[in-house]
Amino acid sequence: MTIYRWLASIILGIFLVIPSVAISLFGTETGSRWVVDKAIHYSPIDIRYDKFRGKLLTEFSFNNLRVESESFAYQTEALEIHWQPLALLSGSITVERIKSDHGEVRLRSTEAKPNNDNQANALNEIKIELPLSIYIQKLTVSDTLFFFFEAPAQKLDVNLSAKANTRGRVTLRNLDISHQYVTASVRGQSLLSYPFKSSLNTKIELHSPDYPALTINSLLKGDIRKLVTETKLSDSLNASLEATLHQPAKALSWSVTSQWNESNLTPWLKAFNLGDLSLVLNGTIAGEGSLDSATLSPDLTVTVNQRNAAISGRLTYESNALTINSLNVSSDNDIRGELLIDGRIVHLDSVPVIDVTSQWDTVLYKPSEIISEDGKLTVSGAIDNLSAHLSSDINGLLPKPFKLTSEAKLASRSLNLTTLKLSQNNNIIAAEATIDWSRDISLNAKVTGAYEGHDVNSKVSMSYAAPYLFVESMEGNWGAQSFNINGALSPGRTLNWELQSDQLSQVSELQGTALARGTINGVLNQPEFTIGLDTAKLKQTGYKEVYLTQPTDLTLSSKNANFRIQDLCIGYAEINSPLCIQLDKDKSRLSFKANAQSVPINALQALVIPSALYKLQGDLDLDVEGSVDIETTTFRQLNASINADNTKVSTAEETVTLEKLQFVAKTKEQGLQANVIAQANELGLNLNGYVETGSLEASSKLSGTLDFDSDSLELANLLLPQVSIGNGKASARIAIDGTVDTPLASGKVQLNANQIVVLQSGTMLNDVTGTLQADANSGQFKVEADGKVGSGKLQITGHLDAFKQFGKLDINGNDLLIIDTPDLLIEASPELTVSLDKKLISLNGKLNIPKARITPIELNQATTESADVRLKNEEKKTSVFKTQTDLTVSLGENVRVKALGFAGQIQGSLNITQQPNSPARGNGTIGVTSGQYEIYGQKLTIERGDLLFNDVPLSSPSLNLRVTRNISSSTSNQKPPEEIGARVTGSIEQPELSLFSTPPMSDSTILSYLLFGKPPGSQGDVNNLELQAALLVGGRSTEFLTDGLKETFDLDEVSLDSRTSDVNDTSLYIGKHLSPDLYIKYGIGLIEPTSTFILRYSLTDKLIFESVSNAEGQGGDLIYTIEK
Repeated sequence: MTIYRWLASIILGIFLVIPSVAISLFGTETGSRWVVDKAIHYSPIDIRYDKFRGKLLTEFSFNNLRVESESFAYQTEALEIHWQPLALLSGSITVERIKSDHGEVRLRSTEAKPNNDNQANALNEIKIELPLSIYIQKLTVSDTLFFFFEAPAQKLDVNLSAKANTRGRVTLRNLDISHQYVTASVRGQSLLSYPFKSSLNTKIELHSPDYPALTINSLLKGDIRKLVTETKLSDSLNASLEATLHQPAKALSWSVTSQWNESNLTPWLKAFNLGDLSLVLNGTIAGEGSLDSATLSPDLTVTVNQRNAAISGRLTYESNALTINSLNVSSDNDIRGELLIDGRIVHLDSVPVIDVTSQWDTVLYKPSEIISEDGKLTVSGAIDNLSAHLSSDINGLLPKPFKLTSEAKLASRSLNLTTLKLSQNNNIIAAEATIDWSRDISLNAKVTGAYEGHDVNSKVSMSYAAPYLFVESMEGNWGAQSFNINGALSPGRTLNWELQSDQLSQVSELQGTALARGTINGVLNQPEFTIGLDTAKLKQTGYKEVYLTQPTDLTLSSKNANFRIQDLCIGYAEINSPLCIQLDKDKSRLSFKANAQSVPINALQALVIPSALYKLQGDLDLDVEGSVDIETTTFRQLNASINADNTKVSTAEETVTLEKLQFVAKTKEQGLQANVIAQANELGLNLNGYVETGSLEASSKLSGTLDFDSDSLELANLLLPQVSIGNGKASARIAIDGTVDTPLASGKVQLNANQIVVLQSGTMLNDVTGTLQADANSGQFKVEADGKVGSGKLQITGHLDAFKQFGKLDINGNDLLIIDTPDLLIEASPELTVSLDKKLISLNGKLNIPKARITPIELNQATTESADVRLKNEEKKTSVFKTQTDLTVSLGENVRVKALGFAGQIQGSLNITQQPNSPARGNGTIGVTSGQYEIYGQKLTIERGDLLFNDVPLSSPSLNLRVTRNISSSTSNQKPPEEIGARVTGSIEQPELSLFSTPPMSDSTILSYLLFGKPPGSQGDVNNLELQAALLVGGRSTEFLTDGLKETFDLDEVSLDSRTSDVNDTSLYIGKHLSPDLYIKYGIGLIEPTSTFILRYSLTDKLIFESVSNAEGQGGDLIYTIEK
């Protein structure tokens, strides 16, 4: 009994004493403080507090709690914890509330310790299971500063609700982090054991006043072996991203695809102070890689300042090197073209070394119509010692195309342009320059060369020491044009400048000289500059001098682009008072004033239209004053009058006087009103025009009228010297309506003329009538015109809108005598449609030519230039309009040609098509139906002569020619051939010539029969003189044959010649320049079977070496030329 009593006492003591002790320790504030202090004493980290309150069994708090470790620090003014100990009975640690106020959290960087293989391999052995589940209902961290390593402190508020079960699964019900400018929330689940499978949703919102609003929504799924994330950007950006990470804890590899949908980066560029650049992205960026390598493949459309560019290609990073693989950049805006970029940038971890090449076929700068073709830019070298090489063909910058090549060296403190060369045939301009910024910025440059036959020279030496600009010398000349600038933009000094031309025809249509001289005052960091014009003179050939009557200044504000020109007065010997102009721009208001009296109109014609074939005489009075609002494009005030009464328009034969010629314009409220009047009493000509608009805005309403009558067309004769117009009348009644940007015209225009002759072609139109009529609804003029051309009748119908540059005309006629000159007569029956759409002219239909006579007048013997000759200053004229053609030309049975030894009849049909900026192509056949070709007095019969077009350029037809000669008798003992002739097949570029005869003969024998009607060697001594004369006076037929062969085979020489007085030595020679100095020539005997080879080499301009080899031997000569 004693033992049982003792055991019962022990058990009772355990159940009573231990709970009593635990309650006394955890259930009282004193006991709880003792437990906390003992726990802190044995803790491996430093934990301190000022005051403890509460009980560990229920709710407790710390005042001024501080926790310190090597990598972490935490302190707070108050930490409160409230939990439910009874939840332990159900296997859970439940914390109702944790609250931390007014604290700091610091994360410090520590020296990384290498992980051994066991630690790395132990990752997949991690398995965490909790003895009790943990449930934190609410954790609040408020008014707390977070220090992340070396970054500035950030004030954050954190709210957390999370639960972890005994299997190690953590569920984040909410994790909300709030910053002054950013809020973030996380929801999801994650395992604490390998492979740490997780599924998390995050949302981040940026609402900073310094940056655009942005929302980022992400979904993260996967485990430590593979993680997949899907992200979407909204608000200021519209994009989505999908990324996959493989083995992030071992050998990390990743792939990513991002989709950008019209994402406007402009607000972000402004936020980072990158200027006012407008940038929009649209497209995809794909990538893949690992920790030490990456590959990106963009396929984007980038819009910069409303101009699109497409970017595609591949960028690869590996081993501290970036490789650019076929990065394609193309644009179709102001800059049109395609760049292809390839290369490498290595040593990115130290001093990068670049080797990148960019190439392009054609790049067009549309506003200036400047074209760069076959371009290549190479950049190579270390980042602090780069070399660049550029080459390209440039068209549109100068009047003629040229080739640009340059080489440059870029160092850390200087740029050395070692070579800059512009070459164009014999025009070569070379430049070199050095820019140094080791202290101040200095520029030294030199330009030499020749252009358009005139020397080019220029030197520049200048420096910039903020904010002052010093120009030691800036001078240059091109032929008779020169400029000179020197001085400084600094306090007490000025820049002096001078422009001079001793021959204006080199740079303009003007003939004469010009001079301008002045100064520039100001400092670059000040907002205002003064450009002084002290002297200005213009002396036009045949006219008196135009000059500046007094010095004037242009005051320019670089800050707001305001400027002012005061009293710019231009004098002329025959002007009673000078022409004076004043301009003043203040903010959006531009004021102007100009007046002049008795200005000679012929002096203005010399400046504006000097090449006109007619002359203008008379005086002009001008008085203009007003102001305009540039932003609203409205006139605030305008009073303008131009009077040129009694103006005479004259040619060598006739003169027309305009007794009245006036223009008046003035403002009416916010709009503009203008009138024009012209009268020529001798011609019965009266013109009255009126137009009015509410403002200059595009949508402003437009109204006006135009009335015109003329009892004679003599004025048109003077203005159009290419035609001769007989008696006739013209009238117009036009009403103008619509808006400024979409004007409409209605009314009627009539023209009658008894005869119109196109002087160059001899085309004569009789009884011509024309009418244009339109109503106000369409604004399109209906066109009706007819007349007689020869004995045929021409009719034109259609419609035309001159304002919109749109129209369509149908041209029909029968047996029209289109051309009637001594050497050319053509009758045609057109069925054509001509269409105009902006800058595109389309020609479609049929052109039947039933009758033609082509008999060119005799041409003098002439020689053509060698293939290596290039015409100097040859200009290529470009048309304003593009053309598109689909025309079928048919030749009738009465088309005859007699020219260059050929006489015969041709016939056929050819369909001609052409697309804009492409050569014309043909489909069809043009052939000789009957004809003969005469050479050396011998007639060859053309049995077949076809030019075949099978959808090829008109300059590249196929050939199918066959000529024969009838040899009736021969003075030699040889029997004449039954048939003899030549065939030409192939194409114009590669013709194939073959000779034939029955019975078969050698080529030299066939040529002798064709050219002379006799076999080789059959001419006697008496006949040699006749044959020699025939060779010397072969005339046009010889030249036509040889020139045709030269052009066909791209030869420099094809000729018939004899190196002796014996006609039997006559040979056919062909020659070709292999280089400008080396020339070879080969001859084959036409009478005797001989051959000759000649080589000629120019040692100097005057010394030539010549070698001759033939069957008789070989020899050489040195030929020295002496010019007298």
